[in-house]
Amino acid sequence: MMSGVTYVWSLMGMATIVCGFLPQELKHFMKLWMHKLIKKLWSTDPYCRFHFHELDGRGRTNHLYRQVEMHLRSKQLIKDADDLYLSQEESAKKINYTLAGGETVSEHYEGVKVTWTFTTEKMKGSNGGEREENKYTLKMLKTDKVFVMSRYMDYVSRSAKEYKLQLTDLYLYSCSHERWKSHTFQHPSTFDTLAMDPESKDRLMTDIIAYMEGEAYFKRVGRAWKRGYLLYGPPGTGKSSLIAAMANLLHYNIYDLELTQVYDNSMLKALLTNTTSKSIIVIEDVDCSLDLTGSRFEKPAGKLKSTSSKQTTSSPGSRVTLSGLLNFTDGLWSCCGNERIIIFTTNHIEKLDPALLRPGRMDMHIHMSFCNFEIFKVLASNYLSVSSDPLFEQIERFLHEQSVCITPAEVTEILFENKDDTDLALRKLVADLERRGVEGDAVVVKPTDVKDSCDNEAEQDDESDKMEPAVEQDPNAAAVTGEKPCTKIHCNVREHKNQTNWLKIYLDYKSMVQRQGLLGGKRLTSRSLRLTRF
Repeated sequence: MMSGVTYVWSLMGMATIVCGFLPQELKHFMKLWMHKLIKKLWSTDPYCRFHFHELDGRGRTNHLYRQVEMHLRSKQLIKDADDLYLSQEESAKKINYTLAGGETVSEHYEGVKVTWTFTTEKMKGSNGGEREENKYTLKMLKTDKVFVMSRYMDYVSRSAKEYKLQLTDLYLYSCSHERWKSHTFQHPSTFDTLAMDPESKDRLMTDIIAYMEGEAYFKRVGRAWKRGYLLYGPPGTGKSSLIAAMANLLHYNIYDLELTQVYDNSMLKALLTNTTSKSIIVIEDVDCSLDLTGSRFEKPAGKLKSTSSKQTTSSPGSRVTLSGLLNFTDGLWSCCGNERIIIFTTNHIEKLDPALLRPGRMDMHIHMSFCNFEIFKVLASNYLSVSSDPLFEQIERFLHEQSVCITPAEVTEILFENKDDTDLALRKLVADLERRGVEGDAVVVKPTDVKDSCDNEAEQDDESDKMEPAVEQDPNAAAVTGEKPCTKIHCNVREHKNQTNWLKIYLDYKSMVQRQGLLGGKRLTSRSLRLTRF
């Protein structure tokens, strides 16, 4: 008897010593194998389970998880549970019901009973910390496994698609910690109320309708079913309103991608592949987001340092490259999903790399221009409910004949402030246009713009200190036209283009900026003005 006990103890000690020399991976594999063997031989559990994690093994959104969630909502199975989480956004129409952790609901389909259980698990995040991940567990009898894998899962998929078609709410998604966060989107902008050049509007709507009906065509020609639009123009010309109008027309969700919050190209791909079909991906002010402007071309050696420091300041920690962005807009990654529209907006199209502008990436370039008479009539109809007025002739003369530059946002502000008095609103607009026509409208200079200009100037040669010679004027020009020479920067009166006295502009503008305290103690030379002649 004692010899048997001694033999067993010796065998166990030998096994312990051997296990100490085995690799950790092999021990883990042996443990799992033994657990499965024991479970198969002695287990009496008649059920099997399917697990639907919110994210797959690569951190991407699991679309089956979304289908299960929509199916449970469409059949109102969630409301049968006893433990629920209720939430509602301020602008949302419906209350959201979500199962609490560990809660279970059951469903019968063609005589087969299944149960759904919602759980929350703590997982290790990519940054080393912990994050919570949700999952659904489908439980059924082992004898019903084949039926559930074929017929029941098809039923869940059909139910989710029908529920999705019935949804009326649109969502605006923003990037938050490597994932998308949704917000209810309720923007009233439509193409009927959109103040935009009629010719450009008609051309854009024709292209959008052709895109919506072109699934078979895109497949036949071997192209991904997507479309790219570049919206460019001065601030306040309605680029954001146009995006909202497109979303309402197509009934697409919007994904607002802020490139400065994206760490690298891998994170950019993960975010873009996690967008759903029937969506609009928007990158606003792409020229300001990252250093994506002509980065493939060589830059002078003297400017490399300043460019590098400026990029670090504007987007700390971000390593997204122009190549990574181009690869998704028209590379191999562009086919990861259909029915997508990609929109870039910029105030300075001349700063963008030509590779970003070519057809296939940005298929249409839409210029959002200053206000013309057709745009004004739309604004007058929207804000004042008028389609004609005696003052319309004066406004048309300023906008059409004299080409006075004013943005739709500036016109909107004047009309909105006097919405209760149509005559007063139009007279104020006429007075403002008359002032702009006589004096010209100086460009608004921000303190940051002057600071950047002065910083760039400090790194240049001493030649920047030399003022450019004044343009000679025809002394008889003022007598012929009966007008005084224009002394405003960025004059928008076309007839004044040959009357500009650069020396007087420089001195007047320098004294004005110094009075406003925008220089910050730094000198301003002619190169900081960035003069533009129309």
